[in-house]
Amino acid sequence: MVTIRLATPDDFVAVRELTTAAYVTAGHIDPNSSYAQTLVDMAARQDGLYVAEVDGAIAGAVNFVPPGSQKSQVAYDNEGEFRMLAVAPHYQGRGVGRALVQFALDMAQSQGLDRVAITTMASMTSAQAMYEAMGFHRAPERDWNLYTAGLAEDPEGLETFMVYVHPLNSTTSSKGDSWLTT
Repeated sequence: MVTIRLATPDDFVAVRELTTAAYVTAGHIDPNSSYAQTLVDMAARQDGLYVAEVDGAIAGAVNFVPPGSQKSQVAYDNEGEFRMLAVAPHYQGRGVGRALVQFALDMAQSQGLDRVAITTMASMTSAQAMYEAMGFHRAPERDWNLYTAGLAEDPEGLETFMVYVHPLNSTTSSKGDSWLTT
């Protein structure tokens, strides 16, 4: 069973390790990139950081970003966003990522938000399949790269980050595990 709770400082080492494994060791991002450092900056991530536990072990983590937060990358008004979703390699494929995504959807719905937006990388095909199975839809008009975000001076050769959006209404989220069976 997966339990999700607000992270505490005691969780930070585990979150750092599993996030590095899920992003850097798995080959999705360069270990020397500034984003690799952002992923493990627990002081910057601690607000809105949630962990997933399985049998008392930290199995995954995610940041939930409410509307208006400076941490928001792609969310519009009245949209939630989740970022830096990571699952420890030995827990991948066991429902931990799905539980964290469902948690973010439930959080957004409980706050009366209209949608949840996320960014993913082209190499993260397993995550994309999960998002689509959970009702997320591609929003290619919202895709971005470091140049369009004002973080790079040259648009040549930059990876395009893909945006997915999940609409919310009174029937999309059930505060339970019904999403785990669809």
